[in-house]
Amino acid sequence: VSRDGSTVVWAFGEERGVDLFAVPFTGGERRRVTVGRGTDNTSPSFSPDGRRIVFTTGRLGNPEVYITDADGTNAEPLTQGTYGEQSYRSDPDWSPDGRLVAFQSRVGGVFQVMTIGLRDRGTTQLTSEGRNEGPSWAPDSRHLVVASTRTGQQQLFVIDAETRRARQLTRGGGGARMGAWSPWLPVAGASAGGRP
Repeated sequence: VSRDGSTVVWAFGEERGVDLFAVPFTGGERRRVTVGRGTDNTSPSFSPDGRRIVFTTGRLGNPEVYITDADGTNAEPLTQGTYGEQSYRSDPDWSPDGRLVAFQSRVGGVFQVMTIGLRDRGTTQLTSEGRNEGPSWAPDSRHLVVASTRTGQQQLFVIDAETRRARQLTRGGGGARMGAWSPWLPVAGASAGGRP
């Protein structure tokens, strides 16, 4: 869902791959955002102003993170080639302040969480212990919730993008995944941190 709540983008698959489609939140005609021509286009995330979308696509042969205008024009790779191995990068999430995109990249045979700057395209690896995947930004654009096996079983952790410190959220049972951070809404007496 776009940050202003006006548009929903989703992945829809048919025999010839998976593409992204958009529809107004109030309903109406769906509009095609990607033309994958047999590839999979998934995991859309809007920029804070709703004008652009990052997503995962296999159009180069392996999953990469692409960026496009919200209407599907001007699509270009955001990630490619120089970090991780086997060119597998996916599950992007655009930071609320618009400066960074978090994503997961295969490194040493397992996924690690990384960020890429929208201005300089510089990358930072945030995790290295265990398998870490599915990043979701906090409203403060500093913290992310990720699924990690750093303690053995997969649990949810909060990662500080500046210090790279991790704090465990879930315990026991294992299998916790796909965490998502709720947006911060101004409520009397509420802190600005948001809650995963």
